[in-house]
Amino acid sequence: MPLFAIIGHDVADSGDKRSKARAEHLARLHELLAENRLVIAGPTPIEHGQSQMSGSLIVASFDDLHSAKAWAADDPYIIAGVYSRVDVKPFIQVLPNFD
Repeated sequence: MPLFAIIGHDVADSGDKRSKARAEHLARLHELLAENRLVIAGPTPIEHGQSQMSGSLIVASFDDLHSAKAWAADDPYIIAGVYSRVDVKPFIQVLPNFD
């Protein structure tokens, strides 16, 4: 399955919204992990050591771009208003090479 980068961009002062939707957001990521489809996932802080986030990055495998976009559109962070927008792009992993 091809890989896709899902980049969520937080709204200003997203902390409370993130906290409320975090458990559901992580549950979906754990599903991808259990299916061996998750490469990496995590938040992007505005600065290291700060609790305010600018967004999130997820790299995971999906059947196609449409499937990746549909999965991203159902993210609890979208529904809770954490993200102002989400970019979904094809991703090619060069390193590390696990072949």
